[in-house]
Amino acid sequence: MTEQDNVKIVKKIYEEFNRRDLDALMDYLADDVTYVCARGIVYDKKGVHKLFDSLLESFPDCRIRADRIVSQGNTVIVEYTWSATHTRKWAGIPPTNKKFEMPGVEIYDFQAGKVKLWKDYSNPNRLTEYLRA
Repeated sequence: MTEQDNVKIVKKIYEEFNRRDLDALMDYLADDVTYVCARGIVYDKKGVHKLFDSLLESFPDCRIRADRIVSQGNTVIVEYTWSATHTRKWAGIPPTNKKFEMPGVEIYDFQAGKVKLWKDYSNPNRLTEYLRA
């Protein structure tokens, strides 16, 4: 796979997430993928699906936008913006109906045309503080 192929896959991951088609998104992940969320919790493929299901349940209008993509070899780095409205309970916080945008960075490492390692770097405490304010 080329760097351009890897970038196309990352763009497809964002498209599938925004379409709420998590099953299609999972097709781009290796069966033994490792996902490390911003809180440092490690998930396997099944765990990623459950995590994203939960996220979409708490933030039904959630969207993720790739603002900048850089690729080198088997690695793709994305600066992204996550936007949503807090309409359902999340992390013990009752719905606030607050709209928000939160920036972050994700790193995708590819092996054999699939995402093998996916790391998210954002500040989830920023969101929690905003929703509780």
